[in-house]
Amino acid sequence: MYFVEEENMSQKSIAPGVSIAVAGGDRAQMSFVTLTPGSQVPMHDHPHEQLGVVLEGEFVMVIGGESRTIRTGDKYVIPGGVQHGVTEVMTRSVALDIFSPPREDYA
Repeated sequence: MYFVEEENMSQKSIAPGVSIAVAGGDRAQMSFVTLTPGSQVPMHDHPHEQLGVVLEGEFVMVIGGESRTIRTGDKYVIPGGVQHGVTEVMTRSVALDIFSPPREDYA
């Protein structure tokens, strides 16, 4: 499959007020993360490398103990095994996360 329609993407809630829409290949995966105001993503880590960009909105992200307010256009890189999460969502936000290798728990 070369083109992915949104209705064909795997979708699920990963925390209250946080949902994902996922598509992937053999070695990489993309996840559109939608966060509602007041939601949080609990601190966690995983072995996957994660790269992301904020497509819209504003939220506070913590990576490896460093906290930063990130907004539309901001990017981040999270090596595997590094604790990270979202502690505050100010406005409806959408981020695009890329994982390598793909996360089996998101499929």
